[in-house]
Amino acid sequence: DDGGAEIVAHDPATQRLFITNGSDRTVDVVGIADPASPTKLFSLSFPAPFENLAPTSVAVKNGIVAVAVPADPVTDPGHVLFFDTDGTFENSVEVGALPDMLTFTPDGQKVLVANEGEPDDGIDPNGSVSIIDISSGVASSVVETATFTAFNGREAELQAALPTAALARQGQVLDLARKDAP
Repeated sequence: DDGGAEIVAHDPATQRLFITNGSDRTVDVVGIADPASPTKLFSLSFPAPFENLAPTSVAVKNGIVAVAVPADPVTDPGHVLFFDTDGTFENSVEVGALPDMLTFTPDGQKVLVANEGEPDDGIDPNGSVSIIDISSGVASSVVETATFTAFNGREAELQAALPTAALARQGQVLDLARKDAP
């Protein structure tokens, strides 16, 4: 569904809302200094080659806006785009397939990204979690991606320790790395 607003992030410092807009494939920025009269200020301008990709998540902290965008096709690695709260693009980093949710750590030093790895057109990429270290600044971001492939082949062991529902998807037995979104 390419519908409108799905994810909203609030920046208390600027009293702005950052809202994913799937139909326009951007993030809208709305001023709420006067909550009775919200005003659309602008939309983030995604640079090439991301300009035609719909954002899946947005988060803001300490003047930094992080936006998750999947690749086309969604089975390829996606990206996180970084902007300042005035909409200036600062950097992009590659993460896992179909980044579907992101958040800043409480100290604002890292961005955590759940990469869904959803199957499409016969390709089933692994789900993963990317950790983006921005402690030295967005321009010097360092990405580490954790996968779950080490658990493949250990389903019986894990089933004994976890509820069956956690290890099954649509009644199929699959590699744990492809079971569920992180």
